Amino acid sequence: ILTALTYLLAGYMREQVCVYMCPWPRIQAALTDEWALNVAYKYDRGEQRCSLKKSFDLRARGERVGDCIDCNQCAAVCPTGIDIRNGAQLGCIQCGLCIDACDAVMKKIGRKSGLIGYDNDINIRRRMDGKPELFKPVRPRTLVYAFLITIICAVMVYELLSRTMLDLSVLHDRNPMAVRLSDGSVRNAYTVRLLNRRDFDRVIAIDIDGPPKTSVHVVGADSVTVDRPMIVLARDTTTELRVLLTAPVDGMAERSMPVRFRVTDLGLGEVASASDHFVLP
Repeated sequence: ILTALTYLLAGYMREQVCVYMCPWPRIQAALTDEWALNVAYKYDRGEQRCSLKKSFDLRARGERVGDCIDCNQCAAVCPTGIDIRNGAQLGCIQCGLCIDACDAVMKKIGRKSGLIGYDNDINIRRRMDGKPELFKPVRPRTLVYAFLITIICAVMVYELLSRTMLDLSVLHDRNPMAVRLSDGSVRNAYTVRLLNRRDFDRVIAIDIDGPPKTSVHVVGADSVTVDRPMIVLARDTTTELRVLLTAPVDGMAERSMPVRFRVTDLGLGEVASASDHFVLP
């Protein structure tokens, strides 16, 4: 299904996806105004259109002819199949492929490039009226956008600088949730994931706050201490451990008790914790 949809949407229906399904054209239309520089066909220079051969004859007779030779290369390269010469349209994704195609054609026929370029309708009309171009890069809309971008960047930088370099998550085994051992004690198993964001290896100790007299065993890991396992975390990676908690039933009044896993970096003192439950069978 995934392969079929990929070929269907990206291969055969990409124009419809860009126009009807992609939110970018709607967002783009809402964010821009009449002063925004968008991909535009400069009809003040391109009209009237005619073929290259015919344009030579008309210009020889002194008639006004535009630079557009109606080669349709701008429409042929458009990924959404629109003709930019018909004005601003919802399907335009501002990719600029029509600019490159038109500039290549203008270069081949010896005419000035830029017939399609980043412009706005206001300046096109000003040029037609013999007025100089006017640009307004600073206006209320751009100031609001700059302010919002600054706030967003500040939040991202703060989150990056204040992120925890040691992270912990705990997942209790579901089947079975608890096992009763031959000596009457109860064992619960957990999958513990430890994330070390530092660029060096470090040693962490695992502590448990839960039922009294709970013993901790990390499967497949050797530790110097029995009740407080010490594990080496590789740099910039996630380490997955299987941790077994065993506790005597005596003194447990409830069938489920909260248990907190706490890991401590023995060198830097960083601490991370996560909670789950210790249950009886």
